[in-house]
Amino acid sequence: MTTALPPTPVPGLSATLRAEFATWRRSAVAYLPLGGLAFGLVNTAMFLSTGPGKDWKDVLGYQNLWAMFVGPMLTALLVATATRIDDTARGGATRYRPVRPPYRHLSRFTVLALRSLLLNLLGAGTPLLILGLTNGAQRVPADRAAEAVLVPWASQLGMLALLLWLARQTPWTAVLGAGFVWTMLGVVNAESASWAVLPFTWLDRGALPVIGTHANGVALEAHSALAGASPWPATLLGALLAVPFLLLPRLHLPAARAARQRTASQPVASGAATAAGPAPLAAGHARPGRPRVLAAVAGTLRGTSLTWLCPATVALIALWLSWHDPDTSIQLFTLLVLPIGTLVLALVAWGAAGQGWRAVASRTTGAARPALALTGLTTGIAALMSVVIALVYLAAGIPAGHAWPLALTGTVVGAMLTSFTLWLSIRTTQSVAVVVGIIGILFGVLVGGTSMQQTLWPLIPYSWANYLDLHRMALTLPVGIAATALFTFGITHAARKAAENS
Repeated sequence: MTTALPPTPVPGLSATLRAEFATWRRSAVAYLPLGGLAFGLVNTAMFLSTGPGKDWKDVLGYQNLWAMFVGPMLTALLVATATRIDDTARGGATRYRPVRPPYRHLSRFTVLALRSLLLNLLGAGTPLLILGLTNGAQRVPADRAAEAVLVPWASQLGMLALLLWLARQTPWTAVLGAGFVWTMLGVVNAESASWAVLPFTWLDRGALPVIGTHANGVALEAHSALAGASPWPATLLGALLAVPFLLLPRLHLPAARAARQRTASQPVASGAATAAGPAPLAAGHARPGRPRVLAAVAGTLRGTSLTWLCPATVALIALWLSWHDPDTSIQLFTLLVLPIGTLVLALVAWGAAGQGWRAVASRTTGAARPALALTGLTTGIAALMSVVIALVYLAAGIPAGHAWPLALTGTVVGAMLTSFTLWLSIRTTQSVAVVVGIIGILFGVLVGGTSMQQTLWPLIPYSWANYLDLHRMALTLPVGIAATALFTFGITHAARKAAENS
């Protein structure tokens, strides 16, 4: 006679919440709020560089970039990072445990909402605290300072719940893309007369009267309706938007489920192929005892999105130049396409090779040679793209005297930024690399595209490709080459650590 085992007790909400906090305690999700601190410190330095004579209203106005773009995007990155980790681990078997799905979903939302609060506290609160302590005229009143932190955070809760619900059906890239679209729609339509019926405007509308600017950063006029408006109606709408998305069930779509499984399994498959040996075409020509490391790593990258992203980028620039003045459009490449391209290039490369890195390092080549091959291929792609795009500009009509500095500076700075992002991805996580890259690109545009470049240009390497005069190239080129060599050395050491810890 057998005795039936007692039924497994179903955890309650408090136990599920404790388990969710423990799940993310030492993950990239726990460290992402430090991106807010990094932005806050850089934003403080930028404000101080504009000179004296500012008061607390100017300090609040300088929060525009955080409230309109950086804060929402880092919150979206929180959800995307948690989704990517969860998909890669296939839920860590938690999806098959006796936990009520609404409890699990609410616990995930609570954990990420608190991380988002810390993110906003560090990103918006750091400049307010430092500038207030150093200058009495720049000390923001306590109630306005609290609003500058709480209003953006509460407004982001609806978007957070939306992305978290979307993450249950789609891969992390779709989540991050949806966050970007939602953020941009909010910025463009924040001052629309129909804001009350446009949910994406609730993300930004409440922050505008608090920081005292329009969505584009221009100070509000004294007679503007927004200047005297209350921030709370739009803020509460943004927070209440979370409720329906917390209640919505997961959609059981076969296509979406298959896409998530492919997203989770593709990096492992790529790494496994690399570990097993070169690609089939290369293996046929390889001689025993002489592994073709470069060909094997190139085979790993061959099946990634780089195969269409690179030609698509060249085609889009050529299309843009067909109806814009090439001389005035150089900044499109130097401040946007090049920095964003190097960020994507390094992330895609390490995403393809990193999952099987322990198996790669266990072969006779070790970790150093594949790491050097990966660095050489990615920096080579960045350099080749810079030369090709410079030729496109030359064909569009810029003088040859402008084309060769563009190609040379783009090659060096592109290699430097690519190796830096690759090193950061290997040494820390891809999420940290994304945060640093986004902040660097934003400040590169802010400095390189304005008069602030006259004094701050040496401090922002993300804007160095924009400086094509010989005087500044004499500094950026040698430093860029030395930095690339230093990051390459760091990549080999980080790759060994990554193999040990994977």
